[in-house]
Amino acid sequence: MNPARTLAVIAAVLAGGLALGGCATTQAPPAAPVAPVVKASPTVQFNDTDVTFAQQLIALRRQALWLAQQGVERAQAVGVKQLATQIAAEQGPQIQQLTTWLTQWGLPVPAMPSGTALPPLPSMGPGMPSMPPAQELSQLQSLSGEQFDQKFLELMIPNHEGAIASATAELANGVNPSAKQLAEQVKTSQSAELEQLRQLLGAAPSPTE
Repeated sequence: MNPARTLAVIAAVLAGGLALGGCATTQAPPAAPVAPVVKASPTVQFNDTDVTFAQQLIALRRQALWLAQQGVERAQAVGVKQLATQIAAEQGPQIQQLTTWLTQWGLPVPAMPSGTALPPLPSMGPGMPSMPPAQELSQLQSLSGEQFDQKFLELMIPNHEGAIASATAELANGVNPSAKQLAEQVKTSQSAELEQLRQLLGAAPSPTE
């Protein structure tokens, strides 16, 4: 082959290779996969009444649980012990549910002071039933027999009245559907138990709530 022609062919091949190499280096990288769009969860609907209801009821449920445990262990009358057992079984699940709501709402859960077996008294606010003084609750532990039973019933009655009042306020002014549903359940169950407490204490039946 003519040397000049050979050089021309080699030059053409080299030029083509460089051109292809240039195209390869400028090729766009594959597009990254698009991340799925995560929709924000809808805002939980609640107001101050819902918060007050949850916080008050936690405090009331803790007190009822403490009182009920005393009744389960030390009540003399069979009816009092049975009612105490029933009340004790109801408190845990509701305390857990109310705690979950407050956590989801980003609001504080009533604290349980360390080093005491007696739950703190809730702040019920104006127009709400007053809770028994702490010394009366502590006095329960020093009683026995019929005296214990009577004091137990006397202390559990205002606790139930407080729960009914808190539930009534929630039904009137709350906006969270789940809280209002719980308030309806609380009002129904606490009213029935309140009648039992009053009957066991020998009090006259209460008017319709």
